[in-house]
Amino acid sequence: MSEPIKTFHESTDLQCSFLEKLLHLDMPSVADFSESMVDFLQPSPENKFVYGLAAGRSALALYSFMQLIQNHFENVFPFTLEDPVQRHYRRGMNLGIAISGSGETQSVNKYISDFITRGGDIKLITANERGTAYEMVSEYERGEVLVIKARTKYATEKDTRSRLSPLGTEFELEVLAFLNALFADIQCRLKGICDTSCPEYQSIIRDLIENARLISGMDPQHLEEWLIRLLPRSGRYIIGGVGRSGLVARAFEMRFTHLNKISYWERDFNTPSFQIGDVYIPITGTGNTYETLEGTNMALAKGADVMPITANPSSRLASILNDCKRGRDIAVVPVKEEYQNLFSGDSSSTTWLMSDYTKFRYPIFEINASIFTNSVVAVGAEFLGIVEAGMRRMHV
Repeated sequence: MSEPIKTFHESTDLQCSFLEKLLHLDMPSVADFSESMVDFLQPSPENKFVYGLAAGRSALALYSFMQLIQNHFENVFPFTLEDPVQRHYRRGMNLGIAISGSGETQSVNKYISDFITRGGDIKLITANERGTAYEMVSEYERGEVLVIKARTKYATEKDTRSRLSPLGTEFELEVLAFLNALFADIQCRLKGICDTSCPEYQSIIRDLIENARLISGMDPQHLEEWLIRLLPRSGRYIIGGVGRSGLVARAFEMRFTHLNKISYWERDFNTPSFQIGDVYIPITGTGNTYETLEGTNMALAKGADVMPITANPSSRLASILNDCKRGRDIAVVPVKEEYQNLFSGDSSSTTWLMSDYTKFRYPIFEINASIFTNSVVAVGAEFLGIVEAGMRRMHV
């Protein structure tokens, strides 16, 4: 087995172990956290506002959960740090959900302080019981803290995780999986089914683990070719995706900056047009997303490479690349057989509007895509000779 594939498999196995840790959280504490969310989300004629208080990749992990809230509750409206608390605040109708691995992110702590000053309910998920965020929320009478112990970007120990999961991958991945599994428990409680062992939460986590372990079964020869095509290039990396795939794509784009590469999120205002030497990396479960197909055609027309990450080898996107004799540039991230029919076919929409299926399903592909891209970054760091300390200097 080649060194890149060995690193990829080791990194993937490590990240699967991160998901397994979520089965060993204190379930009564998880149940209490879930129950407190139910208290806020109970049906009401009044509009309610949920603020996602997080930054960077922690924010991207949280926004997936907020999309679920928006899609399932008609009168609950999510906002992010880009919407100041003062703009929408309604006393008694606000919930702040803060995510901070270290508990020391200044912008997050500032908004936590704003929420506390205004008397709103606030919940914090952190990895650091000694952090400033933990201290503020745990001492606040309307605050609640859940600790998910994980290595964050501020950790100083030099162990295997820093090589295979550099710069805080663990916490963000665990939060992403935890919140989506927690949502299943919240839905049960809203129906009056309450159990301190959180069986639905545990079922979702086990399903995500089984799904994630399939990544190690990807064809090693094809995967190595894909990695070698992707990493040693001087051109720009332009990464895109829509919805929750877009959140994964934005986190992946951030990691290319850590690898000292020139990278852009597809929809940023300062993203340049494609040119020869660039690579476009769309992340799309179905491979039929309108925006992804549009970006692919534009990239190919300008002479750029297209190296998609998808779950659907029979998609319209795959057909475009196969017609150009570039089928080997597609990375197909596997999903469990019971889900494969959800990511098959070549029917494309002509609108950016999401289907009901896309709105309400759990992030089956997106969590696998997160693990896959994190493992690609671990390979990239080793391949390019970049250590975690160097990546930390690049971190914003």
